[in-house]
Amino acid sequence: MRKDSSIVHDDARQPVQEHDGWLRFEAGCRTVGFWVLLVILTAGIGGLFSSGIFSSTHATSARQGVTVEYERFGRLTSDMYVKAIARSEPGGGFTLTLGGDLMQRYEIRTLQPQPLRALSQGNTLILEFPAAGGPGEHSVWIGLQPLKPGTSHNAITVNKNETVTFSQFIYP
Repeated sequence: MRKDSSIVHDDARQPVQEHDGWLRFEAGCRTVGFWVLLVILTAGIGGLFSSGIFSSTHATSARQGVTVEYERFGRLTSDMYVKAIARSEPGGGFTLTLGGDLMQRYEIRTLQPQPLRALSQGNTLILEFPAAGGPGEHSVWIGLQPLKPGTSHNAITVNKNETVTFSQFIYP
């Protein structure tokens, strides 16, 4: 029998040597990681990365003729919705013009209600809606899918005289 196979180490109770500095470093990383993860989860739940309480907002024109409800933040290739509320004379039709970056940075997936006529002029889309009975407040829901990441500056005009502009940030 070999003599060195029966040697008992002095550190048999602690076979791995531990360094207090590295243990403190690991504990610090765990603590910082926990708080970073908590902040990211809270921001995500709140809507910082997509729809939620921090993301949902609205913009209104100076004369209150058009209001747009939209999400400030979105994700690339995820569906987003914009609601345009146009105020016109009761029983009268209205024209909605989509401009800014809307036609270049988004794909229009849905449009409700359907317009009577749609025209394209350069980088704008002109939607004509028929006269409808009832109050002079009309809502149009636009389903969009972002095509490019980054900040987009959009504009929606009602009856060629009242414009509301709004910005959205699209995450990759």
